Amino acid sequence: MISQMSKQTWVDLDGGDTRRMLTSLIGDRFGERPEEHLDEIREQRSRYASNFIKVANIKSSDTVLDLGSGCGFGTAAIARYAKHVIACDISPAYLEFARRECGNLDNIHFEQITSRKLSPVKSHSVDAIISMAVFIHLNIYDIYHYFKEFNRILRPGGKVLIDFANMNRLFSWLPNRSQDQQFLTQAGFYRNDPTDLAHLVQWNSARGIKGIARSTGFKFRKRRGHKLLFRKRVT
Repeated sequence: MISQMSKQTWVDLDGGDTRRMLTSLIGDRFGERPEEHLDEIREQRSRYASNFIKVANIKSSDTVLDLGSGCGFGTAAIARYAKHVIACDISPAYLEFARRECGNLDNIHFEQITSRKLSPVKSHSVDAIISMAVFIHLNIYDIYHYFKEFNRILRPGGKVLIDFANMNRLFSWLPNRSQDQQFLTQAGFYRNDPTDLAHLVQWNSARGIKGIARSTGFKFRKRRGHKLLFRKRVT
């Protein structure tokens, strides 16, 4: 997310290259031809979004910001619960894909943003922010700047729900072979090209993220696995 190369990983996606778009979104978990598994990907992302909707307790009166909306699979799920959804992404190609994906839903508004800035979104206009599989790619400085923006756009008492990559579980006494192998694989990527940060998971700690949130006007509410829920303090 820092170098020019890393920014281009998502910003410069070709809207006609569905394979690369899906791979950039979900990695290689569906093999080398993810476009042949579009229905499975859609279902998997919808289920993941449903977990966020439940933890954030999204209501039918809420305006929700979907930060890093990608192909719109999760956006569509959120829109079925919320009054209005603002889908934000840094990639024009993803936004165009998402518009097609969500074409039958009339309560979604799409906005292109730049990294760490949510300037298209009005101040105090949002009830909840959901960000799925985005903060796993952000370093602690990115997280700080996003939380500053969250404070601006949320109404008092508004909620933020993110997921993160837990550094405290790496090679711990309770082993997670999948997570540890992911780290080792990406350590190899970093050795070969340390500038290509967008392809890497950025490992953080819940404690560090809670501290950042607290310093920017948020109160920690609860944790569900690798998901963290915060509420904007009412002053």
